[in-house]
Amino acid sequence: MVAATERAETGSTVVLGGSGTVPKSASLTGPSARGLGELVSITPVAASSPASGADHCSPRMELSAAPGAMILMSLSAPCNRNERIIVRHSGLSFTARTENSGGARVLIPAMKADAMVAVYLSDAHLVLGNVAVPDMASYTRYAVAWEWPAELELRATDGEKVLVGTVPTFADEPQRILSLGAADVQSPIRANVYSTRGSDLGTVDLTGEVRITPASCGRTLRLDTVFSAHGEVTVQEQDVAVPLCGTAGDILLLKNLGAAPKLATPK
Repeated sequence: MVAATERAETGSTVVLGGSGTVPKSASLTGPSARGLGELVSITPVAASSPASGADHCSPRMELSAAPGAMILMSLSAPCNRNERIIVRHSGLSFTARTENSGGARVLIPAMKADAMVAVYLSDAHLVLGNVAVPDMASYTRYAVAWEWPAELELRATDGEKVLVGTVPTFADEPQRILSLGAADVQSPIRANVYSTRGSDLGTVDLTGEVRITPASCGRTLRLDTVFSAHGEVTVQEQDVAVPLCGTAGDILLLKNLGAAPKLATPK
């Protein structure tokens, strides 16, 4: 894995490869990196520059700030059609899929105002970009990400309301819980992100429901959590021991998320 020799400016991308270290906020560790292989070539490219015949396959990425402290990522990867990609930003990771053209448009909840976004392609290329998201200073976010075979749903109880994840859409105010990640790819990585205005999570009660399935029962699953407030991001790994097989169809409840999670009895 490699690092860019110079920082990517806002609105530009860098394609990374070779040897060295990827910037910490863009790096992948553990099962998330499975099947990516060694990164190849170091090629800084301007996101808005037209492709020539020689660089037809070079991926390009445009990043722009969207309402509600969101990031709109537009990827063009003509030689990566209908392929699994991994999107990563400040510890938050999830999978997406390119279209028939090799393009992808993804809304990402910003976790930092000075946002670096990394896209891992299946042909061992990494595309990096930066964008400023000033609105992020007004929000606090908590995210939980997981990999197959885990099946999880983040829920927020706010008074009498129970909120669940929805697919990101363009809106002036962010949806309270965003559901991220393509499930129809190999080794999918999914994520739910809770957003609220203010400097902390407030009085909301965050819980996670882990579905016990034949594929997950009796296993220890890894969850990644990301907490963003006051311009700082905290990333943690949590191991969740799923009950033995025979309880398939039950739900394992993770309580008090946002702090150290506690396990409740399967229901």
